Amino acid sequence: MKLSVNQITTSRLGVEEAVDLYAAKGIGGISLWEDRVRDFGIARTKALVRDAGMDVSGFCIVGMFSKQGRAGIGKQVDAARASVDLAAELGAPCAVTVVGGLLPDSRDIGDARRLCFDALAEVLEHARAVQLPLALEPLHPMYVPDWSVVATLAQANSWCDRLGAGIGLAIDTYHIWWDPEAEDGIRSAGREGRILTFHLNDWRAETRSLLLDRGIPGDGVIDLRRFVDLVRGCGYDGWMEVEIFSETLWAGDQTRLIDDILRATAPLLKRDGHV
Repeated sequence: MKLSVNQITTSRLGVEEAVDLYAAKGIGGISLWEDRVRDFGIARTKALVRDAGMDVSGFCIVGMFSKQGRAGIGKQVDAARASVDLAAELGAPCAVTVVGGLLPDSRDIGDARRLCFDALAEVLEHARAVQLPLALEPLHPMYVPDWSVVATLAQANSWCDRLGAGIGLAIDTYHIWWDPEAEDGIRSAGREGRILTFHLNDWRAETRSLLLDRGIPGDGVIDLRRFVDLVRGCGYDGWMEVEIFSETLWAGDQTRLIDDILRATAPLLKRDGHV
């Protein structure tokens, strides 16, 4: 596997600063966020990454279908199609897809799942047309209210079974490490060739924020070697992408953060390494 860093990991850096830093440290891939790319400029971003000798390893995010309620789902589908087009233009190998949580002012999770599934099916038709795979990402169950009604690998695999070609999985250690059926879910995805991207990060034992307190690999309680070996054993040889949301780490020295990430991931990139 090759190392990539999601640009959210160094959130306070602009696109140019992030690319310059990652390239200077020998990191081969960067996963881009749509709002930052549009602000910086699509053509400028493409040229910057190319000239740095790097690859676009991923794209965030497509989906959030339920965000604006039932009446806004059509608008969210149109926005998702535009996101897919941008990801394809950037040359991303896939687009990470997060479907959205409960509808505003609703407690009906079944209704939200039905609406999000149908919206995802519409976007998938467009993604197939532009030949860009969607990487459906299940999120930790505590994200169900506002981020994703898809909370386990088993559920994500089931949706992929129903949707057919053109969709796979984004496997993120932060979101699936707790699941006693995670190993089965990864192996099932591997058998179907569905592992499209692999996100690495850690869960701090005394986490201070569900969204904004992820740890550098090795700084938390996740058995990361287990998950690296699992996805590798399923035939995945794509990017190992470090994606960290952390207000504490964002406030610190971003060069030091990247150095710490490099030290932490070096053994994980080796088949016989240890954390």
